[in-house]
Amino acid sequence: MTRTTPPRPLDVTGAFPELATMSRNVTRLHPRSGVPTVEDSSVGGPLLWPRDEPWPTCTRSHEVYEVVELEAVRAWYHIAVARWSRPDDEPPTPEEQSIFDRRTPRETDSPCTDPVPLLPVAQLYARDVPGLPVPDGTDLLQILWCPFMDHDDDIPAIHVRWRRADRVTALLSPPPEPPVIELDDYWPAPCVLHPEQVTEYPAPTQLPAAVSARVDAWQEETGHHYTEFAVAPGWKTGGWGVVSSDDADAADPPRCECGTVTEPLLTVGLSEWNEDNEGGWRPLEDADADDRRGYPPVGDPTMINLGGEELQIYYCPESYEHPPLTVRVYRTL
Repeated sequence: MTRTTPPRPLDVTGAFPELATMSRNVTRLHPRSGVPTVEDSSVGGPLLWPRDEPWPTCTRSHEVYEVVELEAVRAWYHIAVARWSRPDDEPPTPEEQSIFDRRTPRETDSPCTDPVPLLPVAQLYARDVPGLPVPDGTDLLQILWCPFMDHDDDIPAIHVRWRRADRVTALLSPPPEPPVIELDDYWPAPCVLHPEQVTEYPAPTQLPAAVSARVDAWQEETGHHYTEFAVAPGWKTGGWGVVSSDDADAADPPRCECGTVTEPLLTVGLSEWNEDNEGGWRPLEDADADDRRGYPPVGDPTMINLGGEELQIYYCPESYEHPPLTVRVYRTL
């Protein structure tokens, strides 16, 4: 099913005509719980990975003192989905209780002395995602991350791989997996995607100072939140990237090690809409969805939680071979 963002309930270019020249296309990915295959664009789905190509690992230093079994996290997810169709007061079966117990974090002395296999995060086919940046001769973007976020800089170890799909003739199956991960919040639940291209505008910290001051005054006067109408929430590709920062200088896209200003590649976002849906971001097809019923929640099906932050991944337009950069920010109104 397609997902359609309603027309903006408030046109910010009417209040701020300068924004007319600052619009950018952004593709909302609209992940929804499903069973993706290697042939699909997905979040948390299997990757089209060649059998003769090494699976990426993280060799950075990890200081993690509690872990949870990955298989227990995956099993618990499927049990939780199934339990929503059963009476609320039905007790767990012995098998379910065993999985619940295994999902409880346990202490560990040294969980990752060896290279840690990365977890698949997203797979995006250029045919599905309008405007997806890919090097010439490729049509598939794959993103993986380390299941332990506690690195020295508290930034996930990200691996980005572009490839040409029709050159993968023999699949790596099954791919390597870490036996344990730091938190179950770092495992992306399997989701199919419903990409849709919309328009967004700079966040307040990215606006010229004079416009930003007018936005502040407008918000104070009207009670509206500019970001709710200008910056698309949720998982997305492209757009403006950084949406908030305590440091005004950090609101600019990061620079690659070569000095080039990077471009937004993927935002691992929070929910697709807030409770009051002020900005009208809830797709028309989900207008009747009850966020309190069903598992996982319709507007937040990936189950990823990075402590209330968004993770934004950037690529260097000078060379796709340059390593990606990441920024973690709080999405503020």
